[in-house]
Parts: sequence; structure tokens; C-alpha cells
Amino acid sequence: GEKTTTQLLRVPSSPLPPSLAPHSLLFKHQDGEGGPSRVTEVQAPHLPGHHIPEITMSLQEQMTQKGTCKKYPTDALFSHWTCLSNLNTQRGSLCFHILIFWICDFQGAAVLRMLSEFLTEPVFSYLNTFAFKNTVYTDLWDHLQQAVDNTPGLDIPRSVSEIMNRWTLQMGFPVVTVDTRTGTVTQKHFLLDPDSVVGRPSQFNYTWFIPIKWMKNGVDQQQYWLLDKTDTHSSMRVSGEEWVLANTNVSGFFRVNYDLDNWGRLLSQLNTNHQVLSVINRAQIIDDAFSLARAKLINTTLALRTTTYLSRERDYIPWESALRNLDNYVLIFDRTEVYGAYLKKQIKPLFEHFRTLTANWTRVPAGHSDQYNQINALRIACDVGVEGCRELIKSWYQQWMENPDHNQIHPNLKSTVYCNAIAFGGVEEWDFAWRMFQTASLASEASRLRSAMACTKTPWLLNRYLEYTLDPTKIRKQDSISTIEYIAQNVVGMPLAWNFVRARWSYIFEQYGQGSFSLTDLISGITMRFSTEFELQELKRFKEDNLHVGFGSATLALEQAIEKTTANIKWVNENKAEVLKWFIKETT
Repeated sequence: GEKTTTQLLRVPSSPLPPSLAPHSLLFKHQDGEGGPSRVTEVQAPHLPGHHIPEITMSLQEQMTQKGTCKKYPTDALFSHWTCLSNLNTQRGSLCFHILIFWICDFQGAAVLRMLSEFLTEPVFSYLNTFAFKNTVYTDLWDHLQQAVDNTPGLDIPRSVSEIMNRWTLQMGFPVVTVDTRTGTVTQKHFLLDPDSVVGRPSQFNYTWFIPIKWMKNGVDQQQYWLLDKTDTHSSMRVSGEEWVLANTNVSGFFRVNYDLDNWGRLLSQLNTNHQVLSVINRAQIIDDAFSLARAKLINTTLALRTTTYLSRERDYIPWESALRNLDNYVLIFDRTEVYGAYLKKQIKPLFEHFRTLTANWTRVPAGHSDQYNQINALRIACDVGVEGCRELIKSWYQQWMENPDHNQIHPNLKSTVYCNAIAFGGVEEWDFAWRMFQTASLASEASRLRSAMACTKTPWLLNRYLEYTLDPTKIRKQDSISTIEYIAQNVVGMPLAWNFVRARWSYIFEQYGQGSFSLTDLISGITMRFSTEFELQELKRFKEDNLHVGFGSATLALEQAIEKTTANIKWVNENKAEVLKWFIKETT
């Protein structure tokens, strides 16, 4: 397609002192010769070892939640690579470099955070030795070991290299199970598919040296190291109403399971006084439970029970964790009243909280996390029909329609407002968005509108929009695939997008070719809701019918889509009746 050139304009100045200023760059993007240009700013978070004041603690927690919890699922696949494996093979492969980037960037961040936790930040800042120099990972371990040896009172059970090699030279991560009835603590390689067979052996037999920070009844305890497959830590044996929580503040890169009694006591604590647990640990309990349920280590309804306290939750991170995990249930319940009724019951108090906090939506929440959670409150409340939400959104959008040159919708809320106004509006709302999209001078505004127009529930509008995606005079060629993905995220749009892509695959493949990784996202995005035998057969037929055309970079994505659809069918068959019964019980 048209070549997009990117030019670094400058590094913006910052009013903050250098130790606190974000790393920021301005880029100018030019679409072909004489095409429109856009300016974007890219910011990077603070680096490990930099001082972060208390006021940004919520941002640290968000980075932990997004960088660690979101990383877990891909690391739990049996086909996952180790961060430091195969570095001497396939170096010329673009796929190889992209895989290494994704694996090492996110897994590396989580593992290095764990390292900094058990070594402590002052020791970890010893990395300044290598500032602006080249190094290899063994230098890192050696110099950190020197720092440990020179730090009085810092005691770790093995050398830094012995500990860290188990996290970097074997794939995946462990699940730690704490039995509070006996004090027994065990570890095993965590896999989302319990039936998968790991064909890649590990020199460490998939055993990790695990630093476990933990608390009992809300009181932090001395850090414990699990060095074998099984051990007994008598301090973790509790009785009565006492409970144990391991991996406090998600300081380690592992999941945690408990005996059913301790799970029950943790859930009781959430429902009586959830603030005894930190924000990040409330999110962790939810995230761990849903992943353990997917791996069949606990019952699905136990995972769902971690969300019953949310009607009293006001913080962003636990809500984000819950909503991301509940997305899986959209596969089978997004068209049923019972799922929406449960979410409505949980989200309504949050919606009312922000109505009060913002003085009836006239102010912007002061807190960074609150600004994020206000978006969640509005988005979900409108989706499930909380009284007053859709009317509010429509009124804001209508004011803009009446005065297109003066958009009073706050930038934080634009994406949510645009999407919901178009979803619950009609042709007039969609056509207005299209006109605003065509005249938008800011790339960010054009992107928001392009995504929002995919939210309409009107099939013929979605079909017309799909046709626009292959017309470069309407939708830029580099935006066409992502626009189809947006449409596929819509419950009404998913089958329309699937039919559209199947009918035009030869043309799409010809236009985007083997080198476009957007085709991977396209296949993954369209098929993410597939969970029926009919959809599985359509996928297989699509593969057979287009073997002569090819799939290029989407080849692996197509195979994974078939595997994931098969797994979704199995999950629905095993869980639908039980989950439906649970939702009915909780909403009556």
C-alpha cells in the first residue's frame, strides 16, 4: 500500500525534574507523497530503579496489573518459548524477532520486577553500572550478585544466577498451591489446557526457586522461599476464621491456588471488608481464580464468586481484572438477559458513585485510576441498561450534533460516548460521525470515530461500513483491517464481518500479502467469539477453500482459531448449564 514515513521531530521538554519526567518523543507521520500528515506523542513509563512518588502508586499498580496479569495467559500455553532459548537460530526471521520482542518484553518485565522485589530496590539500582553500555544477561546476574554480597543483612537461598536461570531458561511459570489445613506448599508448571503435553524438556524439571511474600489475616509475614516441588511451611497452617494470602502485591510471577476452606475465607473477607486486601491483590484473586478455573484446577462457579463483592468495589484495577475475565463469558451469555442482569446489579453502584463524585457528570475525577474507572462505569452501565446512562450519553452526543464546531464531550469519555450514542442511535447518529470522521484534523479523533462507527446495531449500516473498508477513498488502506476487526467485536457485526472476509479473502490477501501481520489480527479478531460446532466447520471449510490462495502471516492464527474454537466448544459443553444456573441464582 502507500508508504507511511515517520520522522522524529523533537523530544518535548517537561516541567518535571529529570528523575520524574516521562520519556517522551514526538513523531510526524506522512501517508505517501503529498498525503495527510499526523503528529503523535509517544511516552514511556519510568524505568526500574527510578524514584516514583507515592502519588503515582496507582499508576504502578496499573502497570503491574497490565504487565503481569495480561502476560500470564500466553505464558501458560504449552507452545510458549523461553525468553533466552533459541537465540542462535532463525535470526534472520522477522517472525522470530517479533516473537522474542513480545515474550521477552512482557515476561522480562514481570520477572525483573520479581527480582527487584526480593533483592530490594537499592540493590537493584546497581544496574547503573551498565548505563549506556552493551551487556549480556550473565553480566547482569554477576553484578547483582556482587551487590548482594556487599549488602549486609540481605540473604537469598541460592545465587542470583541459580535463581534467575530457572525463570529465564525454562518456559512458562508455576502455580503455587497452599493448603492451609496442613501448611503444605506445592508448585507445578501452570498450563491453561490441562490435557496438553509439554514436549520440551527442562534441565530444571520445571521446578522454580520461588520467593513468596504472604500475609495472614491482613498482617504481612516473613518472606518464604519454595525451593522444591513440595514443602511444608507450618506458619501457613491456619484454622477458624484465619486466612492466608500468598504473592502479596503480585510481587512474584506465579499464580496461587488454595484449599477450598481458605478460598471461602478469602471470599468472605472480600464481601465483608474488601479494603483489608490491597487493590492489586483484590485484582489478583479475581485473575488467579478465573485462570485456575480455565485450567480446571478449581470450579468455574468459584471463580465467578470472586466477582460478587464488586457492587462495593470502587477501584479501577479490580474492576478491570473482573471485566477482562468476564469477557470469556460473553461467548455464551452476551445475548441473554441473565448475564446482563448480573452485570447491571454489580455496576449500578459504581455508576451512582461516579455520578456523585463528578457532581452529576460536570467534573473530571481527580484521581488517575478514577478517570479510568469512570469510563468502565459508563461503558458497562450503558451496555446493560442502567437507568439514566443511555439518556446521558445521547444528550451529550446530541449537543455535539447541534453544534459540530463545539464538542463539549470530555476527551476521556469520547470513545465511550461516541460508541454508545451510535449503538443506541440510528442512521442520523452514524452519518454525523462519518462526516466528523471525514473532516477530523487530529489522528486521535479520527481513530475514535472510526472505532465508534463499528458500534451500531443496524446490520445494513455495518454492511455499508464493511464495503467502505476496501475503498481507500473512504478508509485509508492501512486502517481497513483494523476497521473490520472493530466491526467483528460487535455482537451484530461479527457474523457480517466473517461473511465479508470469507467472500473477499482472495482480494484481501492480494492487497495485504504475506508480509502483513494485520492479517493475523484480522483472523484472531473475527473468530474470538466462535464457540459452536457450526462455526468450527465454517472455519475448517474456509481453510480448505482458500488453500490455493494462501494465508501468509495469518496461517498460524487460523490454526490457533480452529484450536481455540474447539476448546470453546468443549468449555461451553462442560460449563454452560452450571454457569447459567449460577447467574440465575445471583440475579433473583
